[in-house]
Amino acid sequence: MNDNTTEINKENFDRFKDSQKQSLEKLFRKIGELIKFYKETKEENNLLNENNKDLTNKITELKIQLSKSNSDLVFKDKEISDLKNLLLNANNNKLSLQDKQNLKSRIQELISRIDVHLEQYEDERKDFEY
Repeated sequence: MNDNTTEINKENFDRFKDSQKQSLEKLFRKIGELIKFYKETKEENNLLNENNKDLTNKITELKIQLSKSNSDLVFKDKEISDLKNLLLNANNNKLSLQDKQNLKSRIQELISRIDVHLEQYEDERKDFEY
């Protein structure tokens, strides 16, 4: 009977030992998977941070470009206004037909340049919205 009990205890111990070994192996596999997932997530996070920095720099560049375009537009608008005033004054002073045509063509040129700037601004704004 004593031998029988010892053998049962040994069998129970062996089963317990195998169960513990399997549990530890499973735990180590899970830990390995978690480490792999952590590394992948960390790499993805770094890439997202880099993308964020790139996009922030692009936004800053676009804001600077927009500010410059707005300044150019204000300058061109002032120039058009000055030319119109010159044309009005010229009408009072009776400029030659050639001078009037030159002023008129210059005003048209400036207006078309402003239109181009506005179209570019609209296109960039649309690109930025998407």
